[in-house]
Amino acid sequence: MGLKEREEIDKDTSDMVSKPITKTNSLNSISIFKFLIIFAMIDCVFQISLGGFVRVSGSGLGCPDWPLCFGKIIPPMNYHTLIEWGHRTSGVILGLTISVITLLAWATQRSNVTLVVLTTFNLILVITVGGIGGAVVLTELEPSLRTLHLFLAQMIILVLSFSLITLLVQSPESLSRNIKLDKYSITMGLAALTIIITLLSGSYAVWKGAGTVCSAWPFCTSESIFPKSSLGWIHMIHRGFSYISVVVGAVACYIVIKAKFNNTISYISLVTLIVIVGQIILGALNPWTKFEVWVRVAHLGVASILWGLIATLFCIISIEKFRYKI
Repeated sequence: MGLKEREEIDKDTSDMVSKPITKTNSLNSISIFKFLIIFAMIDCVFQISLGGFVRVSGSGLGCPDWPLCFGKIIPPMNYHTLIEWGHRTSGVILGLTISVITLLAWATQRSNVTLVVLTTFNLILVITVGGIGGAVVLTELEPSLRTLHLFLAQMIILVLSFSLITLLVQSPESLSRNIKLDKYSITMGLAALTIIITLLSGSYAVWKGAGTVCSAWPFCTSESIFPKSSLGWIHMIHRGFSYISVVVGAVACYIVIKAKFNNTISYISLVTLIVIVGQIILGALNPWTKFEVWVRVAHLGVASILWGLIATLFCIISIEKFRYKI
């Protein structure tokens, strides 16, 4: 065997070995990405729920300064300080996770421009949310800032969902070709819109002191259908949006289940319907339990879970190829 033939054999052997290794490394990278994105989504929901606990327990000023707490990384603990400090610590974990996601995108997925842009934008978003959180403390919990704080936190979940879908699609060209806007994706998009409006209106109602003014359900009082004060109207506007979001969300999930897309979509849709029922029950329990802290915290937490599920369904259903295989 000549030297040239031996070199060609060695080259072919090297290619055969390197290609599986490259493919394996790529699969490992995607698996790590998926884990980190899903972890970040779970942590974000937990962070928002903990923020709700901070709000309803009156612990918003448990740490009077920012970014430290009583000038320390680990402050002397009491009830309110522990709750607020835990909320901030959860936020730091979320920020670090999204930072790692962004670095990995730049290091291993640079060819996927959409993914790089989304992860970078999410990093900017989480930094902004943290900064607004500091402004909320320093301005003694200004209502408009608190509502903006919640809105941007919910947007982090949405961008994480888009990032996950973009990671699975890989090719930006394939992503644009597979976008499908029809009654399924549009209805799910409307459901997502009504849910985020409901979340924000609820946040605004609480910040304005209208969160507990209606003592009955589904109306404001047992004596009258219509509220008798401006705070009562603020509260009932929130309930009105919640009734609309429940109907639209349930209809969206029903038509998606009826369409018989893949099992993953059907499973998520069914879970979403169950969460909607749970959220209705929690909404009724608020006045029925005289607004117990645990019910109010669960109400916001489940609403954030519902938003995450609907946002994820919207992202999946909007990509035609994912309707039949994930």
